[in-house]
Amino acid sequence: MLKNSGSLPERPGVYLFKSAAGKPLYIGKASDLRQRVSQYFRRQDDPLVRRLLERSASLETIVTESESDALLLESDLVHSHLPPFNIRLKDDKSFPFIEITLADEFPGIFYSRRVVVGSFALGPLVDARRARRLIDAVSRLFRLRTCGEALFRKGIPCLYHHIERCSAPCAGKVGRDAYRRQVAGAVDLLKGRKGKAGARLRERMRALAACLDFEGAQKAKEDLEALGGFSLGSYITRRTRCDRDVIAASLLGREGFFIHLALRDGRVSRSEFFHLPTLCESEEEALREFLVDFYRLRPLPGEIIVSRLPAQAGEMTGMFSAQAGRRVLICCAHRGVKKRVLDMARKNLALFVQKSDYRALGEEIQRTLGLRNFPSHIEGFDISHLGEKNRVGAMVAFKDGQAEKRLYRSYLIRNAPPGDSEALEEVLRRRFAKAVPPHGGGGTPVPDLLLLDGGLPQLGAARQAKADLGLSCDLLALAKREERLFLEDGTSMVPASGSPLRLLLQQIRDEVHRRAIRHHRKRREKIQQCQ
Repeated sequence: MLKNSGSLPERPGVYLFKSAAGKPLYIGKASDLRQRVSQYFRRQDDPLVRRLLERSASLETIVTESESDALLLESDLVHSHLPPFNIRLKDDKSFPFIEITLADEFPGIFYSRRVVVGSFALGPLVDARRARRLIDAVSRLFRLRTCGEALFRKGIPCLYHHIERCSAPCAGKVGRDAYRRQVAGAVDLLKGRKGKAGARLRERMRALAACLDFEGAQKAKEDLEALGGFSLGSYITRRTRCDRDVIAASLLGREGFFIHLALRDGRVSRSEFFHLPTLCESEEEALREFLVDFYRLRPLPGEIIVSRLPAQAGEMTGMFSAQAGRRVLICCAHRGVKKRVLDMARKNLALFVQKSDYRALGEEIQRTLGLRNFPSHIEGFDISHLGEKNRVGAMVAFKDGQAEKRLYRSYLIRNAPPGDSEALEEVLRRRFAKAVPPHGGGGTPVPDLLLLDGGLPQLGAARQAKADLGLSCDLLALAKREERLFLEDGTSMVPASGSPLRLLLQQIRDEVHRRAIRHHRKRREKIQQCQ
C-alpha cells in the first residue's frame, strides 16, 4: 500500500497512481499537485480511495504550465491508458474543435467534437464558451455559413444573411471563387495570421464610427478584442500527423538523467524517466548513447525533439531513417509549440533529479558556482512592501532539494530605514542572532547557502550581515528579469535555460516570493480591519 505522497511540487500538473507493474490505476489533474494528492492520504476512510492506495505501488507527476494544460494532458493520458479507477474521461466524449469543412464545395465553420477527414480543425480547446465566441467572430468577419447541410440545400437565405453574418452561398449570392477566398482568410486567421484580419476589423470599426453606427462599431471592437485575446490552442494537444518523441537529458558528473515524452496523434501518451551511470564527458555524447540504446528495440517516431543535438546527429538521422524505412528527423526546438513541450520535459526532468539523486545535483551546483559548502540546506529570503508601507520579510528552507515547511519563517520589519536592502539586513540579523553551525546541536542551524531574491544591492546587504555575524554560509542572489545569478565575489552568470541548477534556484526564489506576498497581503488586510 502506498503510504504517503512524498514531497511534491506546488504546481499545476497531472498525477498518476501506478501499480507494482507500472500500469496507471488512476490519473488526475491538479492546480496544486502537493495539496491535491495529500487529500487522498487523508481520506483513507473512503473505501474507493483506500482500495486505490492499497493497489498503488508508486506515484508519478508531470508538471504543466497551467491548469488548462493539465486538464488536456489528463484527458490524453486517460484515453491512452484507460486506468481502471478513472470513469469521467473514458467515454467517447472529447474536447471540442473549430472545424472548417474544406471538403465541401461551400465550406462552413462549425463547433465540432468529431472532425471530418479533409477539414481544417483548430483544437482541442479547453474553453468551449470562448471557442463559440471565436466562431461567432470569424463568421461575422468572413461571412461563412454556419448552417447544416439540410438547411443549406433549401437555397433560401436565412436570417444570418440579412444581418450580414453569412454571404448566402446557398442562394448564389456569392460565387464559388469569392467564397473560397473568404474561407482562405478564415483559415489563415485560425492558423494565427491575425495581422490582416485585425487591420480589416480596425478599418471597419472606424468606418462604422464615422457613419455614426456606434452599435456596429462596438461589435467590431468586441470582435477585435476576441481575436487579440484568444490563444490558438494548447502546446500539449496540438493535432499532427507526425508521431513525436521528446527527450531531454541532464548530465551531472557520472550520472545521466533522461526523460522521454511520447506524443501520438498530437497527444502525450506516455512519460518515462531514466537514471543511468555514464562515462560520457558531455551531455551531447550521453544523449547520443541513450538514443542509440533506447531505440534499439523500440519503434521510431517521425520526429525526435531533443534538449541538445546529440554527437554525430547527422549520422544518427541516417541510421534511424534506414532502421525505420522512412525519414526520421532529430532536432532541437527554439520557439513555438515544440519548445514549450521541450520546456515542460526539462522542468519535469529537473524535479526528477532533485528527488532521485540530490547528491549529484548538489555537487554540480557546488562545482559550477564555486561554493565552499555542499548546498544541502538552502534558505531563501525576500522582502515585500507597497510603497515602503507594512514591510515584511519571508524565509523558506529547502533540504536536499525538498521544501521544509516547518522551518519557514515570516518577519515584520521593525527598525530598518527605507529600502529593500536595509530591510533584508534586519531580517538576516534577526534570523541568525541565535544561530549555530549547520550540524551543531540546539539553537537554529546556519544553512549552507543563502539565496536572495534580488541583485547586487541585496547581495551587498547579506555580505555585511554575514561579516558582522561571523557566518560561514555561501551567498547567492537571483534577479528575475534575466534570471541572472550574482555570486558572492560580485561576478554574475545566467545558468543554462532548463538546467536542474537553474530550475532549483528558481523554485526556491519563487517559493519565498510567494510567501512574502501572502504575508504582506494578510498584514494589509489585518490593518484595514482594525481601522
